[in-house]
Amino acid sequence: MRGNEGRVYFCLFGDDFDPNEVTEFLGINPTSIQIKGERVPNIFPKESSWMLSTDNIVNDLVDVYTLATSIVNDLKSKKDLIIEAKKKFNVFPMLQVVLWFSLNEEDSTPVIGFEADTIKFLGEIGAFIDIDTYRRT
Repeated sequence: MRGNEGRVYFCLFGDDFDPNEVTEFLGINPTSIQIKGERVPNIFPKESSWMLSTDNIVNDLVDVYTLATSIVNDLKSKKDLIIEAKKKFNVFPMLQVVLWFSLNEEDSTPVIGFEADTIKFLGEIGAFIDIDTYRRT
């Protein structure tokens, strides 16, 4: 059985914008994009999104502090551009945490929290945090 699994990603999402224009504007290549209404395997996205993600970590210990700090460090130099992008493209910034918990009682649970600098940065750009958790089956 696999251990815990998790990743953290930063997302700009909105109803009607071109994620490729955001890429050009920010000067950062995203990990992935979705365009509203364009078929992605088995779904049609209801909104467009631009995402910058950590790798998916599979381990006994998943450390959200470290994953979130890594993403924020990649974005700090673009803070003013992200704030401007919110207005220009009518998008909303979000830090998303996705965790799958091992059912093995010998595995540690993920370490969930955020460094003060991470929280400060997210506050300055007007982002919110969403945490999705799942149990392994």
